[in-house]
Amino acid sequence: MEQHALLYDERFLETYAGAIITDPSTAIVELVANSWDAYATDVRITWPENATGTNFVIEDDGHGMARDEFRHIWRTFAYNRLAHSGSKVTPPADVLGAPRSVFGQNGKGRFASFCFASEYLITSRKNGQEFVCRVHRTANEPLVLDEISFKSDGVSGHGTKIVGTGQSRNLRMTKERAREIIGSRFLANPAFKVSINGRPISFGDIPDLISESDLVVPGYGSVKVLHIDTKKSDKSTKQHGIAWWVQNRAVGNCKWSGSDYVRVLDGRSSEAKRFTFIVQADFLSGHSAVLEDWSGFKDRNVAWEATREAVQDHIRQIIHDLGRSERELTKSAVIETHGNAINRLSPISKERVSSFVDEVVENCPNLGEAEISQITGILTKLEQSQTRYGLLELLHRCDPDDYDKLHEILSQWTVGMAKVVLDEIQNRLKLINELRIKTKKVGIDEVHELQPLFEQGLWMFGPQFESIEFTSNSGMTKVIQTIFKQPGLKGSRNRPDFVALPDASVGFYGRPSYDETYEQDGVEHLVIIDLKTTGLALGSREKDQVWKYVKELRGRGVLKDHARVDGFVLGDRIEPGENEATTQGSSVRILPMLYSTIMARAEKRLLNLHDRVRESPFLITQQEELRRFVEPLEVRQAEILV
Repeated sequence: MEQHALLYDERFLETYAGAIITDPSTAIVELVANSWDAYATDVRITWPENATGTNFVIEDDGHGMARDEFRHIWRTFAYNRLAHSGSKVTPPADVLGAPRSVFGQNGKGRFASFCFASEYLITSRKNGQEFVCRVHRTANEPLVLDEISFKSDGVSGHGTKIVGTGQSRNLRMTKERAREIIGSRFLANPAFKVSINGRPISFGDIPDLISESDLVVPGYGSVKVLHIDTKKSDKSTKQHGIAWWVQNRAVGNCKWSGSDYVRVLDGRSSEAKRFTFIVQADFLSGHSAVLEDWSGFKDRNVAWEATREAVQDHIRQIIHDLGRSERELTKSAVIETHGNAINRLSPISKERVSSFVDEVVENCPNLGEAEISQITGILTKLEQSQTRYGLLELLHRCDPDDYDKLHEILSQWTVGMAKVVLDEIQNRLKLINELRIKTKKVGIDEVHELQPLFEQGLWMFGPQFESIEFTSNSGMTKVIQTIFKQPGLKGSRNRPDFVALPDASVGFYGRPSYDETYEQDGVEHLVIIDLKTTGLALGSREKDQVWKYVKELRGRGVLKDHARVDGFVLGDRIEPGENEATTQGSSVRILPMLYSTIMARAEKRLLNLHDRVRESPFLITQQEELRRFVEPLEVRQAEILV
C-alpha cells in the first residue's frame, strides 16, 4: 500500500500555536520562560528598532541542548515537558542555586520566535558540543529543520541563542512595553537577570504596576513588601505568588503556598494569576531561618513562623483594600437588579437580605457578580415564601451526591413538573402503604373504609383503568341498596358512593359513553369492586353476587347490555378451584383476587419503588399513624365496688 505523508495548510501553525506566534507580548514571555526553564541566570535580548535594522535576538546561559535533544524536542508536537524532564530543573554544574519550578509544559514556546521573524537560527552549547540549525516553515510544512553546523567536542560553556532571520515581523510593540511585560513576571528572583539592548530590566520599568509598603514584625525587625499587579490574569499562577528574599537572594520559588491559600487568597483565583508579592526580610538570616541550600525556610523556626503570619495578614489586607471599589460596584449592581423585589419585603426581611449581600461580597470574593445576584434572588424568594428557610435546612441535610442528583433533576425538569410527578408517586406509595397495613388485620371492620382507597387506586387493576373518567356512580349504589332487605344492614357512614354491608362493601366506578351528538348517554365501562372482610374465603357465591348486581342494574335500565363490566372480588383467601375468572357473555368478567396479589401488582406497576424509598419521611410518618390506627385501645377493667 502506498504511504502518504500528512499535509498541513499554511494556516496550521497559527491555529495550533495561537497567540504564541501572533501576539508579541505572549511570544516574549514564552521565550524568556524557556530560558527560565533552562536555569539561565542571564538573558540578553536584542529588540529590533526600525532605525538600526537589527534582528530580534535572545541569548541565555542556561543548560543548553545537545543536538539529539534539540531534534527530539523540536520535532515533537505537543511535547510533554513534565513527563520527559519533570516539574523541577536543577542548576548547571557551575551555577549555585535551588531547583526551579518549570514554566513550560507542552513545548509550544519553540514557535514563539516566528512572531519576530519568518525564520530563525538557533545555536546551542552543551556538554562540549555546539550545533547551529536553521528553523523555518513552508506553505505545507509547519516546521523544517536544516542543520548548518555541528561541533562534537572542544566547545566551552553552555546556553542557547536564537537569532531572527528572513523577513522581520511588524512587532507593534515597543521595547519599553517589552521591558514592562517581562519585569512584571520575572523580577521575583534576583538571580534571574534579563536585559534588553544592553540595559537590565528593573523595578523602575514597571512603575505603574508596582507598589511598596513596610511592615514591622514585632520582636524581629521590618520587612519590605513589593506588590506587582500585571492588571490582567494569566492562564496559570506560574511566576505569581509570594517571593521571599533574604540578603538580596531568593529563598525557594515564587509561588502561592498552601498556607497562603488559607490565610491570604481565600479562593481568589483571578488575583492568584495577577499578583506577585516580593518580601524582603533580611533579618531572617540572623535567626538561622533559611535552609542550607536556600530551597526554603526551616519548619518550626519561630522567627520564620511569626514573619510568615504577619506578612500573610498584611498581604491579605492589601488585596482586600484593592478590591474595595470593585466590591462596592458589585453590591450596587446586585441591589439594583433585585431592588423592586427586596422593597416589597417586610422591613426585617429587607434588612436581612441587604446584610446578606454586604457580608457575601466582603467575605466571599471568589464569588462573581452573577453568582451573588443568583444567591440574592434565591434569598429574596425564600423571604417571600411561606416555608422561609425550611428548604435550606433540607439542603443542609443532603449528602454531596444528593446535590449532584438535584442539579441533574432541575436541569431536565422544572420544579412544577417535578412536583406533579412526585406528588402522584407519593400518593400512590401512601395508598399502597395504607392498604397493606389495613388489610393485615383479621376481621377488621374498617373494610368499609377501604372502598374510597380503591376508588383512588383503580390503576392497580391495570393500565386500562388509569383514565380520569372513571368516577364513583352513586346512582348505581342507590339501586343496589334496594335489593338488600336485611334489617341489620349497616349504613355507609355518610358515603353515598358505595354500599356498606356487614362483611363487605361494594363500589361502582364508571366511565361514561357518548352518543353521536357527543352527549353523555350512559356508562361505557363499569368497574365493580367488592371488598370482603379479612378471614372470609372467596368462592362462587361471592362471584355470583357481583353478577346479580349487574343483572339488577341492567333490569333497572341504568346499565346497557353491551356495556363492558369488570368485577373484582377481593379478600385475603380464595377457596380451592375458584381462582379463575367468571365470564357472562362477552362483556362481563368477574375475577376473585387476594389483597396481597393486588398489592404486589401495584408495587410492580410502581417499579418496586416502595421498597427502595421505604425510609422516606412521608412513609415513616404515615406508618406510625397507621400503627396507632390498627392497635387496639388499652382498656382497664373497672374495679368492682364492694
